[in-house]
Amino acid sequence: MPMIELVEATGAGLLTFVDWVVSNPTLISALATVAIAWLTWELARENRKLRKVGLEPQVVAYLVPHPDGNGAVNIVFANIGLGLAKDVVFNILGDEEDFKAHQVLLKTLRGAAPINVIPSGEKIVALFGVGFELFGNFGETPIEPLKPFAVKMEFSDINGKRRSTLSDIDIRQFSGLTGLTNRPALREIEDALKSMDKRFDIIARAAKKFVNHVETSSMEDQIRQFRKGNAPSGEPSETAK
Repeated sequence: MPMIELVEATGAGLLTFVDWVVSNPTLISALATVAIAWLTWELARENRKLRKVGLEPQVVAYLVPHPDGNGAVNIVFANIGLGLAKDVVFNILGDEEDFKAHQVLLKTLRGAAPINVIPSGEKIVALFGVGFELFGNFGETPIEPLKPFAVKMEFSDINGKRRSTLSDIDIRQFSGLTGLTNRPALREIEDALKSMDKRFDIIARAAKKFVNHVETSSMEDQIRQFRKGNAPSGEPSETAK
């Protein structure tokens, strides 16, 4: 079809549509009202979802290596949701005899009382055990690693609605992973500074013996000459003693 004919056909169709719109104002108004109502309902539904998500806590449990790199393993109860978690109770579902055999250091497998609150993004960390013991590498005859277990977390949201999660945990998740017991650089720096502080203290005490000496050497002296002067501020002089 030639370009001119195509343009004329498109223009004619557009004019026909405009005429139809002009001749049916009531129908167009009704369709617009329906469209606006549908969009309003969708917006309200999405807002309800966002508010709901913003109020929902999500408390989970997991194991992590101790941050000091000392070989210990911590258990973490973390609120990874967006809402506040209240009255948090944990219940470890595992073989108690197996826990004893692996010398698990957590004193209780069930919360004695609910944890008041765990805000969004916050966590509670407790010592769980020592790595090589949890893997069964101790004693004359090593045993199998700690059996997998689960942790049930029960908690309430800000409106008091009770919720729960179940976290499956297996110590073997760390098997074969090297470097987990490396000490963080900041810890190394902290220890080095403490060691330096002790050395500086020794140097400072030794220096006090010389700060109240005055050099009296001259060009003719083969050996440097010193004489005692006034004691440093805060210390008694030799004559005062």
